[in-house]
Amino acid sequence: MRPDLDAALVRDFPNLYRDRHGDTRETRMCDGFSCGDGWEPLIRRMSERIEPFCVNTDLHCAQVKEKFGALRVYLEGTGLIPDEVEAAVDAAALESQRTCEECCAPGIPRGVVWILTLCADCAALAESRENT
Repeated sequence: MRPDLDAALVRDFPNLYRDRHGDTRETRMCDGFSCGDGWEPLIRRMSERIEPFCVNTDLHCAQVKEKFGALRVYLEGTGLIPDEVEAAVDAAALESQRTCEECCAPGIPRGVVWILTLCADCAALAESRENT
């Protein structure tokens, strides 16, 4: 994800992404948001739903990444994770499987280099890069 989008998510959701610049031995958030720019809107919508649960608690995000063409979000904190938080994470993961990771257009999981969820145009671009 572009640095400006990364920085905006951290600025707008400081409790959820409190470990964004943490020690690599303690959090994978130090790697940033390991996905394409196209998923920023769905990460933002998910974060808006989760951030209130992170205020004055130790609930926070430990990692955000793409894996097998879907968004993966890992949370940490003591106690049970509220159902509303789990629902927000699940909804974002489901939406990511229909959203191009690169441009946010409708997409499908494709086996280009790995399994990535891409629209037809971004898949063609990825394939042309792979063949050069």
